[in-house]
Amino acid sequence: MSSNLSVLLDGNMRTRSNTLLANLAVTDIFFLLFMIPHCMAHYRWFDHSYYFRLLYISNKMHLIAMLNWASACAIWLVLAVSLERLVVIKWPFTSRKRPVFMKPGLIVLLIFVLTGLLTFYNHFAYFCPTKIFCNGTQPHAICIHSDSEQWIRPNQSNPNPLWFRAIIRWSPVLNAVVVVFIPILLVCISNLFLILTIKKRILRQTPLLKETSEQASQQKTEQRVARTVILIVTSFTITQGPSAVLNVAAAFKPYVPMVPMTLTTFFVILGKALTFVLFCTSSASFRQRLLHKTKLIRRQTARKDQRSE
Repeated sequence: MSSNLSVLLDGNMRTRSNTLLANLAVTDIFFLLFMIPHCMAHYRWFDHSYYFRLLYISNKMHLIAMLNWASACAIWLVLAVSLERLVVIKWPFTSRKRPVFMKPGLIVLLIFVLTGLLTFYNHFAYFCPTKIFCNGTQPHAICIHSDSEQWIRPNQSNPNPLWFRAIIRWSPVLNAVVVVFIPILLVCISNLFLILTIKKRILRQTPLLKETSEQASQQKTEQRVARTVILIVTSFTITQGPSAVLNVAAAFKPYVPMVPMTLTTFFVILGKALTFVLFCTSSASFRQRLLHKTKLIRRQTARKDQRSE
């Protein structure tokens, strides 16, 4: 992801689609960073560490909320990239005259703010009181859903107000529909339209059509970029789709079995790693710039080593 980011932010590569893809790489980096503590918790050394357990238990729900936020941003950014390519390929002339509010920076800011608001409920969805057992060596926590009828003690009622419980109850449904189901459906539809548009443009390019070399080169470049976007969006849809289905199901059924959850998480992480592979295999300019940057880094490292000697 960091390699994708360094190439996409290069001066000669700064297009609207690449700006959106660069922000997608940033959200993927944050997703993987927030996933690290969950992975560490499965190892015995961290699991038995007093300070790690205390920090992890206290912040687990906040980490999950940040993961959901990063995942929601990624889904909507992929939709934005797909729609951007569709507009450029289908309406190449009108795409150059766009209002100010359609700038990539404002689109990204809007996506970050709206998805942050829609996933913010995860910070308060569970109440997790912590107790320390085994002579003060093992912190443990029991997480109770904030909308649960039963509370910590058997005869204790839920102390949360009704309006707060209603927000916690309906937010997962709203999140599943707006953040997961609708954008992935729109991604599939826009991707289908993009493929059909490219096919129509290829069929129209007959030998009788008189085009300048500049126009022909521009069309080929647009088609190569569109193919790269199609590969990335298709990979994203396939790897994120099972997780989306599970999230929609979880909104109506709170308990989700561990095996499907683990498999969908694996596919999500695999999809984020595949983005780099797809860039390298489908974009010649990306490969060239990546190799160029790698050579520059090697030269700079070699010069520093020589100076230190």
